[in-house]
Amino acid sequence: MYELEKTFTFEAGHVLTHHDGKCSRPHGHSYGLTVTLRGNNLHKNGPKTNMLIDFSDVSSIVKQMIKDYLDHHWLNDTLKTDSPTAEFIAKWIFDFLNPLLDDLHCITLEETATSRVRYFG
Repeated sequence: MYELEKTFTFEAGHVLTHHDGKCSRPHGHSYGLTVTLRGNNLHKNGPKTNMLIDFSDVSSIVKQMIKDYLDHHWLNDTLKTDSPTAEFIAKWIFDFLNPLLDDLHCITLEETATSRVRYFG
């Protein structure tokens, strides 16, 4: 079994409308995103010989999603929810990437240096 991880960062703002604390006010985070893939089979020939997937292929897919929906966006609008929690965002990312990345295993989303969530589809 091989496990491959690629990490990305993005900045975004949001508000948790129903929260009973300070997150009910508009604020933002410097998010860390780790995309984890797992698989048993490496490419047997061609330019990706002995790779599960090329890191650059993962990057091109994930960076486009980040650009279009996450980085420097208001997450309440782009993710169409009034409460884009870390849990919600991680699942949204997994659901978006799952049809695009074979062997997607989980999404880890770090909201702060000490707070993160993992979502397994």
